[in-house]
Amino acid sequence: MQKAEERIIETPRPSVAQRVDTRIVRTEMTIRKLALSAFTMLGIGYVMVNASMMILLGYFWSTIPISSQANIAAISGKLLFLMALAISSILGVVFVLGGVKLYEGKSMGGIAFLGVLLGSFYLLCLGLGSMLLLQGGNPAAFLLLVGPILVMISAATYMVPRSRFKLLGSISGIVGGALLAYALFNVRIFELVFDWGIPITGPFMSLVVVENIVVLLGPVAAFIHAVVGTHREEKPLEQAFILIVALVYGIGAFIGSLVLSMSLWDLVWKSPWVGPLFGLPGWVINTTVFWSASLFLINIGGIALLITSCAGFVFAAKEFSQL
Repeated sequence: MQKAEERIIETPRPSVAQRVDTRIVRTEMTIRKLALSAFTMLGIGYVMVNASMMILLGYFWSTIPISSQANIAAISGKLLFLMALAISSILGVVFVLGGVKLYEGKSMGGIAFLGVLLGSFYLLCLGLGSMLLLQGGNPAAFLLLVGPILVMISAATYMVPRSRFKLLGSISGIVGGALLAYALFNVRIFELVFDWGIPITGPFMSLVVVENIVVLLGPVAAFIHAVVGTHREEKPLEQAFILIVALVYGIGAFIGSLVLSMSLWDLVWKSPWVGPLFGLPGWVINTTVFWSASLFLINIGGIALLITSCAGFVFAAKEFSQL
């Protein structure tokens, strides 16, 4: 009997370069999933925290009698704070949409521009409210008016698809960020309306010192992007600066929200006997509990952002090694 010849079809093995590319794609997809979870948690946390703060501030605003010029200024200032908190809630939705776009690999230019405009308008309302509550006697509060306007102008300039406009926008953004850093460091914004004797986070749910660093590093990252452009060799440098911004903000969001949440729980526990919540209606106490619980979403989002940043640094290091 004749034996039939068996043909063995061998599939070609992937080359070393192909295996490296596959690992890079998997790493990038993992980072996108982590970023989506971080932005989603932060966005939902923004909405829930701002909603509880709006309810509490609305109650305190309604109890101010219209009996003097100072009270009228306080009513107007707190009304601007309510408007600012509503804008911050919308900013939380933009966070979620930005996370979805990042996960899908779409361009982030439009959603980032919208986020910068909303954040600047948010700070502008807080600055106007602070001026009214402080009776216009604080120069740092005045910078809360100048800084956001300059940042909005720089963002609009940066969106023009020409290199010189991007450079001009990023440089003016650095100046605006420096003004905001000085203003945020010298004006404890939310302590003007929640004078409860506890450390309240900055306007972006993070430690005040960390927010000062972020508003400076953000425009610097934009400047690096304007200088680098689309050159592959310098792309990891741009990614590294963006990851540094995310890492710093993640640390501040994690620590700041945790400290504020524990401080609020302490006030709630003491409310039957002493403290700023003593004698207030029960639903106000419950809203404060909801505020404290909502801060854990910001806490989780900060942790997710830290993990995303660390994974991003690993990805950037691999890209540096291939240059």
